[in-house]
Amino acid sequence: MREIMLRSADAPESPWTSLVALLPHVFWALVLVGVLLWIGRDTLRELLGRVDKVSVAGVELELRDDLQAAAAARGKPIGNDAISRVARRLAASVGLTKGARLLWVDDEPTGIVNESRLFEQAGIHITRVATSAEAFAKLDLANYDLVLSDISRDGDDTAGLHFADTLAGRRNAPPLIFYVGSAQRPCPEHAFGITDRPDELIHLVLDALARSRS
Repeated sequence: MREIMLRSADAPESPWTSLVALLPHVFWALVLVGVLLWIGRDTLRELLGRVDKVSVAGVELELRDDLQAAAAARGKPIGNDAISRVARRLAASVGLTKGARLLWVDDEPTGIVNESRLFEQAGIHITRVATSAEAFAKLDLANYDLVLSDISRDGDDTAGLHFADTLAGRRNAPPLIFYVGSAQRPCPEHAFGITDRPDELIHLVLDALARSRS
């Protein structure tokens, strides 16, 4: 006699099961919508604006320390108002600076540590080289939004000026800013600007990036 096995089929899932599972999500979504309607669009914008200001203020405080250290290291005292102004501008310019590529030519990298940290905190990628030859080799391999350079290098008081002349002759050359021990006036030919002050350097960099990345 053949044995017959009877296997009961699984009971189909009720359509209400999925609906019940969604109820908590729907509830909290409705609560969120209710809160937004209650506080109003203008109030929401004001709150978001305050959050943004707090975020910028936090970054500003971090930048102030490095800016003061840079000024002290170069023997260029900067007033509190000037420090606050440039730190606030740099902190608020992250949309412009983030992802920017900067080539920095200086044979004494220890003298630009604080300034480098300032720009890196703002999202700028820095490539450091010590000579004009190294700089042009980097420029042949990649695109840069901006070049910073000293003028006197390896005993040559005009190395940076010759570098500027050659750079200007290259196609799609990025803006060049001179950052030196003692600023010369007027600004050398082919340069976007020149300064010996870290606060002025930040303003020049932001102005140049606004032009090159627009």
